[in-house]
Amino acid sequence: MIANALRVEIERYAAHMKRSNPLFSMAEDGTFTSACMVNYLTNIRYLVCQGQRYIVRAGERSVAIGDQALARHYEHKRREELGHEEWADRDIERVSTVSRASLNPAILPATHELVAFLARTVDEDPALYLSYMLFAEYLIVLLGPEWLRMLEERCGIPRSSMTVIGNHIELDREHVEEALDQIDALVGDPRKLPRMRAVLLDVLAYFDRFCAEVTRENVPAARTSLDAEQHVSAA
Repeated sequence: MIANALRVEIERYAAHMKRSNPLFSMAEDGTFTSACMVNYLTNIRYLVCQGQRYIVRAGERSVAIGDQALARHYEHKRREELGHEEWADRDIERVSTVSRASLNPAILPATHELVAFLARTVDEDPALYLSYMLFAEYLIVLLGPEWLRMLEERCGIPRSSMTVIGNHIELDREHVEEALDQIDALVGDPRKLPRMRAVLLDVLAYFDRFCAEVTRENVPAARTSLDAEQHVSAA
């Protein structure tokens, strides 16, 4: 019951994202530049690292409240996520080689706000973090393949420079059904549905702001040539 309700919300959001989100529209019209991608990857790397941290935190909170099944689930997820930030490191280095000047990408305000929200969410109830994890895994499965195709065909950003996305697509195809089953197995109280849905909707709002900020920071570069793009080191 809870898992299906969250699944429907994510599918509805994905359909809307294809029509209105700047990540998709700029990929579609060929204006998502390598500078945009470095900015995106820098923030995704930060979210991956923080996600690993909050999986640990959620496991500890689960132990503290005596929910051993939820704690075991988070320990399993912790092991699955180890080292994924290294994919982003390599991607940033590869994409940066096509740029010609110097740029220091920042962790965007929306990214910081999302991370702070996740910290509060885990501390409130570790089960609520399952909503965010389902969003992160399911959205990339729903939209990742088409987005990668457009970035490669229309923006000249090869798939080999986006392995943090491509690898998660492959891994999360297997994880989504398991995640849905686990939510219903681990969150047996239907009274938690309103709060889990509220967390998901807040996450979607933060992600919308993140997408706007990633593209807004690079609008001038997107409207000019690659000569205007800036180089980012992988450090």
